[in-house]
Amino acid sequence: MLHFASPQQTAVSPESRRTLQPTQILKLTGSDSHWLPALAELLVDNVHQGACLGFLAPLSRFAALDYWHQVLARLGPHQQLWIACEGERLQGSVQLSLCPRANAHHRGEVQQLMVHSRARGMGWAGRLMARVECAALAQGRTLLVLDAPAGTQAEAVYLHLGWQRAGEIPGHSACADGELLAAALYFKRLQHPN
Repeated sequence: MLHFASPQQTAVSPESRRTLQPTQILKLTGSDSHWLPALAELLVDNVHQGACLGFLAPLSRFAALDYWHQVLARLGPHQQLWIACEGERLQGSVQLSLCPRANAHHRGEVQQLMVHSRARGMGWAGRLMARVECAALAQGRTLLVLDAPAGTQAEAVYLHLGWQRAGEIPGHSACADGELLAAALYFKRLQHPN
């Protein structure tokens, strides 16, 4: 498991410094099953908050655990998972799928970005996305793609993080409440810093 410290972005008084938990972005492996309960709780929280993640509400803890067992089993060179933590508290996760086809070794797909409802608006999505972008670039990927439900807060997050909207597919996916929404398609070109 790799550990990446994340700097604090706000000034802190000496008194409150003692109570801050270290923040980190961790890359998980298939053997990191001790995170399964927290990952299941994260997925349930997101689905019950209305996120379009491939599940309908109400989502059972059993179904969430089953999903994360499958994700951990697929982790390897082409499927990667990062989590954002504050101390031992899971705040979010994101997945990166690297296309193994010979004509696509330059691209990857960002999947299932989630931030717990208690941690939204604190920069966790940006930290997770920055980590995924750095990891993709380090593995020779210069193009990332993703889809997000059109007209949602997710779109605003991706635009804020410098992603470009390529188009939209109407009636693409049902969100947690069962309503069909269009999928907005996004891409980002990555470059090594000069």
